[in-house]
Amino acid sequence: MNEARKRPKSRWYHSLTWRLLLLFWALLFFTASSGYFLAVWNRAAPEPKPVAEPIRRTLQPLLEDPATFLSLQPGRLLAGDYRVAARVLESGQQKLMLDDFLGERYSQTLLRFLNYDKTMQMPLDDRLLIGPFELGGNKVLITRPLQAQEWQDQAKAERELTRARAWTILSGSLVIAILLGIWLIRPIRRLSAATREIAEGSAEPHLAKLPQRRDEIGELARSLAQTAKDLATSRDAQRRLLSDVSHELRSPMARMQVALDLTDAAADDRHMQQLRRDTERLNSIIERILSLSKLENGLVNLNREDVHVGELVTQLVDDIHYANAELGQRLQQHDGDWPILQTDPELLRMILENLVRNALHYTEGPVELDYRSVGNQHRIAIRDHGQGVAPELLEKLFEPFYRGDPSRTHKSGVGLGLALSQRAATVLGGELSAFNRDEGGLEVVLLLPHY
Repeated sequence: MNEARKRPKSRWYHSLTWRLLLLFWALLFFTASSGYFLAVWNRAAPEPKPVAEPIRRTLQPLLEDPATFLSLQPGRLLAGDYRVAARVLESGQQKLMLDDFLGERYSQTLLRFLNYDKTMQMPLDDRLLIGPFELGGNKVLITRPLQAQEWQDQAKAERELTRARAWTILSGSLVIAILLGIWLIRPIRRLSAATREIAEGSAEPHLAKLPQRRDEIGELARSLAQTAKDLATSRDAQRRLLSDVSHELRSPMARMQVALDLTDAAADDRHMQQLRRDTERLNSIIERILSLSKLENGLVNLNREDVHVGELVTQLVDDIHYANAELGQRLQQHDGDWPILQTDPELLRMILENLVRNALHYTEGPVELDYRSVGNQHRIAIRDHGQGVAPELLEKLFEPFYRGDPSRTHKSGVGLGLALSQRAATVLGGELSAFNRDEGGLEVVLLLPHY
């Protein structure tokens, strides 16, 4: 509580919520503005060009006569479709006259054209503006309707300009979207990677500068860093507890076992025999729980060496047959090209022994051990010929303390064998799965990678 009170308050502009609201508002504003400017810029801005030679040849003879030049008035037809648009007279004092229609709409354009040093032409809506023509300090501008080819050229220029502006807006918005996406996604990806590091046991996940942020992402990063430390502390405490439990439970159990062996009791004393069985069973449960906890907490160090899997399986079958000839006779090891693997022999034997004993205890028929190579994996299968398992219960087989047939408590154990085997398979880099065969029986498959 004290730490929470001391933590400084984040200002509103540090809030990711407000940032996202402003961001989305900016995106909507940008989209609307883009549509507006695209509509405004839909028409190409006309650019002045030198006068075409045919136009110059038509107008030049008419404008070389001073009397004709001085008689020109805005709006007057000069020749054909050519009409006077504006004039400037130099008669002691400069005087400007504009065509009434054009002057209302294009006065700035006409004035700019009058100040050009060279004679130019430029489309002006449906007209072509030409000028200025100068004689004795007097200037005039001429217009005529656009011709068919000029209309086509103007439309083509407008289409090209519109296309260029559209691509500019599209490219610009795409770049902005990518930058915004990177800005939003990079912290989330960093947090996801840090979460995976924590899952792998890291106490200090790499969070870069995220914990220094003052928004919700920064708060999440700080919480994640604290969670990693708490989990590491919890794991260390659990490991110490396992070590203490291992010592505190196994030592009394060993003494009890020795005491029972030294007890002078009749061989047919059913109470003493039951006590011995329960002691052995309790000792087995403790060993399995400790083994499962060590596997889950990464306390098992792999000792990889060359292991001939076929010989290991043969030895396992011989050991079971030696301990119980009836069970051993039910085991069938298929001939095949059993591989030599770089793996931990003790863990691999533990997996196979748990799977074999589980199949023997739950069924009455033969149990088959088979190997084949599938792609880049080794496939070791243990198959029985029993009734199989209900499909909805297949996934539960590998849960700790789950027993497929609780009524057979003494024979089926406490439900740790398959869970222990699955954890061990994961430590070896493989996976364990089970499925019912179409012709009957359950098959448990161990897949190990090629090394």
